[in-house]
Amino acid sequence: MANEGLSIKSPDEVEKLADGLNHTYCADLAQPLTLPIPIEDIAEHYLGYSIEFMDDGLFSDPQILGGIDFEENRIYVNASLEDHDGRYCFTIAHEIGHHVLHRDAYLQNSGDGEKEILCRDARNKPQIEVEADRFAAALLMPAETVQNVIGRIKSKRKVTTIGQARGLASDVIKEGKFDNVSNTAMVNRLIDLQIISNSLGYQDGVYSKYKRRPILSLLLFRILAKLRLWK
Repeated sequence: MANEGLSIKSPDEVEKLADGLNHTYCADLAQPLTLPIPIEDIAEHYLGYSIEFMDDGLFSDPQILGGIDFEENRIYVNASLEDHDGRYCFTIAHEIGHHVLHRDAYLQNSGDGEKEILCRDARNKPQIEVEADRFAAALLMPAETVQNVIGRIKSKRKVTTIGQARGLASDVIKEGKFDNVSNTAMVNRLIDLQIISNSLGYQDGVYSKYKRRPILSLLLFRILAKLRLWK
């Protein structure tokens, strides 16, 4: 679908839509917002999607992390993410972002042509993928909640390096009980919320955690990655 027939949404619009979904989900259950955000329950029981792990076809490519089929109400997740809770939950949240942000436009423009599955490709970031990533971050890490946690830990340390950013992200995850969020996702969220400077740049995947560390750490990372124990 690329960007055809879609209006570009501002970051503030995406944030409001993500917050709105969290609030309507909680209101329907008559319960307060709790962490970690129950992303599987939102997808399956609230929105009516089934979640399926895939390792063939498109998903034989490890860079295709997920996909969504609006017509069949299915969310597909690359089987390689099954043991990586943070990446798995972010992928589901990303596909929910497509449901909220892009489903109506897709269905209006699909016509009688061949069915298309929107896929999350780690290498390709057209506007709809950027929006879905922003939505996923806002859904899993609500801005007000993250800012409240920052206030509670009273961190006044100056963050000037990736190592410091990851340390702060780790503290926020622990204190806020963001148990289904990766350190990388939290670092990027803190950049989005201007809690740390965007001069550090958005982080991509797990490798960035180690790329500035000594060679021994890099070798250990590669060994763990082969054993599929890394997140």
